[in-house]
Amino acid sequence: IGTVVLSVFLIVYVLFQLQRYSGSSYSYQTVYTTTVENTIPVTGIFFRDEEDISVSQSGVLSCNFRIGQKVPIDSEVARLYKSQEAIDLQREILSLEDTLQSLQKAQESANTSEVILPETLNSQIAQDVSKLIQARDVDDLTGLADYRTSLTEAFAKRQIIIDADTDFTGEIASLEEQLFDLKQRDNASYTSYTSDVSGYFVDHVDGYEDICTDEYLEELTASELDKLIQQYGGYNADSSHVKVVTNHIWQFVLTVTEEQALSLSEGSNVQVRFPNQTDTIKMVVSEMRRDVDAGEYMVILEGDIIDSYLLTTRVQSCELVVGTYTGLKVPKSAIRYEEGVPGVYVVLMDKMYFRTINVVYETEDFVVSSATADQSNPLKLYDTIIVEGVGLYNQKDV
Repeated sequence: IGTVVLSVFLIVYVLFQLQRYSGSSYSYQTVYTTTVENTIPVTGIFFRDEEDISVSQSGVLSCNFRIGQKVPIDSEVARLYKSQEAIDLQREILSLEDTLQSLQKAQESANTSEVILPETLNSQIAQDVSKLIQARDVDDLTGLADYRTSLTEAFAKRQIIIDADTDFTGEIASLEEQLFDLKQRDNASYTSYTSDVSGYFVDHVDGYEDICTDEYLEELTASELDKLIQQYGGYNADSSHVKVVTNHIWQFVLTVTEEQALSLSEGSNVQVRFPNQTDTIKMVVSEMRRDVDAGEYMVILEGDIIDSYLLTTRVQSCELVVGTYTGLKVPKSAIRYEEGVPGVYVVLMDKMYFRTINVVYETEDFVVSSATADQSNPLKLYDTIIVEGVGLYNQKDV
């Protein structure tokens, strides 16, 4: 009898709950935190201080610096060889010289009193391998030679520490002999190109070096900038010149509407997200010029980050992140007003209660609410709110 009574009770209870929620005129939602960004999509153009160096096209050019690498004044930036074979021979000589130097350093360290723990070398090897993998993932192997040299020296030192009988004298002698033979074959003549200025190397030009100058920027208006960007025919790398960017400070110039300009101010910082960059780049709004006839502003952003992508792009679309907001995500359909105060109704112990919200950002579908100290009965994380329903009031049975 007891089992039957208990079974009937459970069935009745389940049917009651199903009836209660399936037939309810309310819909519910749990409150979670969210982070949203207020962005402005723009297209801008880079202005940089650039000095180009004309090179001949009658041979094969070999650059001594990778893109973005610092170039000292009066340094040799490139060599022009007669053939690719001459360049390959030079590269093989440099590779052997790097390997030889790494082994010599490792051998010398074994004859000193310097104490290096294997764990230290293991950590260095792991860091170099990690950098190598990261370079592979982003398809940038310009620093491959440096990683190779560092790994060779670290592995050699580690072998000497682990095995006291290790001696690289034979390997060093063999490399010196190979290097001598290669240099005997190296009779290729070349033309050397040097830089009269210091800065950051780029192995080509794009044709806008004489246009995107400080002098041109001084007189540029928003409407003229729009025409310049519209006439841009795409990035066209020209290897008949190489160049040196002489200043690590550069400008990214764009236009925004008068309404969008309200989110910006001179002297403020703005985060810029480029399509090929993993992180946003912080820039400073150095100047805003209003063009009344065009109904827009020309915005000059100033940056100081140097990398191969920023040095080899001219006109680029991106997003200006003008605000980031974190708070509780509340659907607009859930918002009610009590005595002019915005809020929502939450469900607690089968009753509904009014909870206030503080709207810091809104979209077409939802708002972001941030708790403040002066709020009474504020909405909290994981509250269950009533998204849709009528006849809502405090302590009403749900």
